Amino acid sequence: MKKQFTFSRLLITGLLIFPLTAFACIPHSPNDVFIARFQAAQKVAKTNNHQLLTWTDSKFILRDLSAWFKYSNAQQWQSYFPTDIDNKIDPFRNLKKNDLIIGLAYAPDGNQPQNYRVTSFAYLKCQNNQITMSHPVSHFTAWDRKNKRCYGDHPKSIQLLDGFLKHDQSYYLKKLRAKYPTCQTLFSAFPKS
Repeated sequence: MKKQFTFSRLLITGLLIFPLTAFACIPHSPNDVFIARFQAAQKVAKTNNHQLLTWTDSKFILRDLSAWFKYSNAQQWQSYFPTDIDNKIDPFRNLKKNDLIIGLAYAPDGNQPQNYRVTSFAYLKCQNNQITMSHPVSHFTAWDRKNKRCYGDHPKSIQLLDGFLKHDQSYYLKKLRAKYPTCQTLFSAFPKS
């Protein structure tokens, strides 16, 4: 009887703990991808790494129709990128007003679904009707399909749109290029302010 009780307790404990470990590594999904024009990053008082972000023309560009009903529109954008005192690793220090970026963001608090947290972004460029992206400015939780594991501090070989479960960045770049076949269509969708 005592062994059965111990096994039951162990089983219940395992079931309670497993969901926590199963969700410890949830990579982003295409629903988290947005494009926007950068306007400003304002540090929140008494913090080194919390910024309130201002974008114009922000759009989640890879969401399907069902996602538009599932997710709230972003009203506030925040980031918690690590920075040092000298701002040597501040991801915003090289951004200029109206720079076009592509990023990953999600709503971490179900009670405030309109508040989004930006986990990483890259510069989005278009020349000769070809969309290209820079390396991400910071690490983010990503799925490495080659090694079949999740990374929070992943190798530089993982690009911003590589970390999803199903497809890699080349697949999503093709989708972006189909949606915005010319630089003019991209710039018209995300005009400078």
